[in-house]
Amino acid sequence: MSVPRLPAESSDAHLDRPTWTNPGDWGARHISDIAPFTLWDPVSRQYRMPKNPEYEWCKEKFGGGTLMQPGWFTAISSSSPPNPAPLTLGGMPLIFHPPGEDPWRYLMPRLYYANPRVPNPCPEVKWGEMTFPTKEQNAAILRALEPLAAVQKVVYMPYWSVAELKVRDGREYKPGSLPGVVGGRTMLYHHAEESFCASMPRIMECPRLRGARSGSWFEVGGEGGVALLVFGEVYAKPRPPMGGGGEAVGFEEWEVRSLCAVFGDVRDDMRGRAIVRCETGEVVGGFDLVDGVVECVAGGWDGEDGEGWVVVKVGGFGFLFVLPIR
Repeated sequence: MSVPRLPAESSDAHLDRPTWTNPGDWGARHISDIAPFTLWDPVSRQYRMPKNPEYEWCKEKFGGGTLMQPGWFTAISSSSPPNPAPLTLGGMPLIFHPPGEDPWRYLMPRLYYANPRVPNPCPEVKWGEMTFPTKEQNAAILRALEPLAAVQKVVYMPYWSVAELKVRDGREYKPGSLPGVVGGRTMLYHHAEESFCASMPRIMECPRLRGARSGSWFEVGGEGGVALLVFGEVYAKPRPPMGGGGEAVGFEEWEVRSLCAVFGDVRDDMRGRAIVRCETGEVVGGFDLVDGVVECVAGGWDGEDGEGWVVVKVGGFGFLFVLPIR
């Protein structure tokens, strides 16, 4: 398969399209968001539920479907959502889903290893509300968990974290045997062959893009119709080199990836469009379409330049994202 090239556009190619307000953090409001209220509190760094008059406005605007907030986004059930659908509601990410579907279930593992009564192994490790831990803090968490479980990946989300446990290593875990709070967050556990993120629909896990922070937005084509929200960060144990051998990798050297929710409808005519960092207008990648499969070439990832390419599947989409590796 040939590797498509990045769109040849200058870094300020999209600065004249103010489709967002504060797109580099939580509370960002898209131009499609006409709600006469704001759900984000920048002081407490938390979202709130709509008050009664605001809820009535939502019912009049979007119909009488259920409205719920699974943590950091609003979910409205609708059999006929608006087209195009707004990407935010009062500065809160907004998704529409069919009636009867539970968007919450993909965010929580179905295992019950976590127990809040098991002592927190590293209570001193804390980070800010709706932010991600640093590499050093992640390393401290991994060291604290090392005597208790074989962790191969940790997914950090705004209100809780998920530790993926190694399979086929002979270790067994009983319900309620692992700490339910690790560091400054609730910790849940995933223990299966398939990665936790692989089962999540409309989710992209990729090497961390340049400028990706908790709550930051990226667009496809810089037009606002399809956007990527960075809502999680993933630390993964690097795969051993082919043929085995090599020195053990320290916790500080684990790979860092962005976990993005995809908003909007991806279309065939998006081939060759840029992936744009909304905060700066900087082009950090590009979409392509090969044999009906969407691909993404990312050239603005955080870290040092590298050579080679890796194909990353996107949960629930059937997309392939072609990304450079270090």
